[in-house]
Amino acid sequence: MLRGHRRAARLTLEQLAEASGVSARTLSDMERGRSKGPQHRTVTALADALALEKDAYKELVELARDGRLRDHWARPARLCELPRLVGDFTGRAADLAWASELCASGAGVGLMTGSGGMGNTTLAIRAAHVLRPSFPGGVFFLDLLGMSPQPMAAADALRLLLRALGAADEQIPADVPGRASVYRSLLRDRRALVVLDNAGSEEQVRPLLPGEGASRALITARRLLAGLEGVRRLALGPLSLPEATELLTGILGRRAAYDQEPALDQLVELCEGMPLALRIIGNRLVSRPGWEAAELAARLADEERRLDQFKAGDLKIATAFSMSYEQLADAARRTFRRLAVVPGRDFDAALAGVAGEVPVKVAWDALDELVDLGLLLDGPAGRYRFHDLVRLFARTRLDEEESPAEREALTARVTSWLAADGRA
Repeated sequence: MLRGHRRAARLTLEQLAEASGVSARTLSDMERGRSKGPQHRTVTALADALALEKDAYKELVELARDGRLRDHWARPARLCELPRLVGDFTGRAADLAWASELCASGAGVGLMTGSGGMGNTTLAIRAAHVLRPSFPGGVFFLDLLGMSPQPMAAADALRLLLRALGAADEQIPADVPGRASVYRSLLRDRRALVVLDNAGSEEQVRPLLPGEGASRALITARRLLAGLEGVRRLALGPLSLPEATELLTGILGRRAAYDQEPALDQLVELCEGMPLALRIIGNRLVSRPGWEAAELAARLADEERRLDQFKAGDLKIATAFSMSYEQLADAARRTFRRLAVVPGRDFDAALAGVAGEVPVKVAWDALDELVDLGLLLDGPAGRYRFHDLVRLFARTRLDEEESPAEREALTARVTSWLAADGRA
């Protein structure tokens, strides 16, 4: 139909493209039947440029609308569908506002980074559900398995996304550049949101980013992915004390009214604003109505046993940290676990070198790697510190991977260095 109207108007593809503001490539796709459900604004721009009469105008618009509906129902079921919402989601108002502003602006890609347990995925899913009405072209979710031993290859990710976007198998090229090109072309003329969860590297995620157009991408990652260009960044930290309290009481529901407030306050403090830790504690109490919050708080007060208490079914705080730990090079692993013996709240590269028995230059590299994966927090003046639960995890790795004699020698070496440096 479009080809017939264009020829009746004695216009070439290039002339209609110039008059309508729609690219010649998009016009070609429509005329060849490759694009059967173009966006409403695209069709109305073409109808205006062709100066169509009322009935012809309406017929063209309705044909495109029917094509969009067919595309929607033809999309493979359950492929790249957004996971369900967590009903008791709490806080992160500023972070949700950041995501909304990103999607409303001209910025195409947002990157949310945070350590294991900080709720990157939960926040991204919440934001996507909230923003869904703004993306009539669809909201797509894909776990890239970035922290697993075998992250998803970019080629496999593109194949899944292309099928979710309605591409038939015979339309999907064999190579990554070809797949990425088709992927960008499908996103160009629709307003879609692609959530790329748990990205493992820049190389993995670059081919999955939309090109020009109204589509947006929201990436979550534990790594900082510092090599990604042209993205807006959001670093997730712990919840504030009021937000953490609200989250725990929200998970507890009715039973929160029966638990003693001092015990709940102690539980919140011991979780140090980590959403996963709060989720585990809340789930443990809800699943065991006979327990008292004060009893669980007493268990968590024992630092030697604390990390073991942060588990509820298949939710384990140590598992979240282990996934990041397994990504480290040997020198960074050794430095990480040995820093558990350092007294005080923070340390510098010189002390890290003493603990890891490596030169300061090597210690800098190890510390950078630990910060990149969210296992350490960096501060001003070259100081670093642990989240308390991560420090406890480092201690367990030290106990399991090094002998008592090695741990004793390590403690003596760190203590001696601090005394000589005047910090003991």
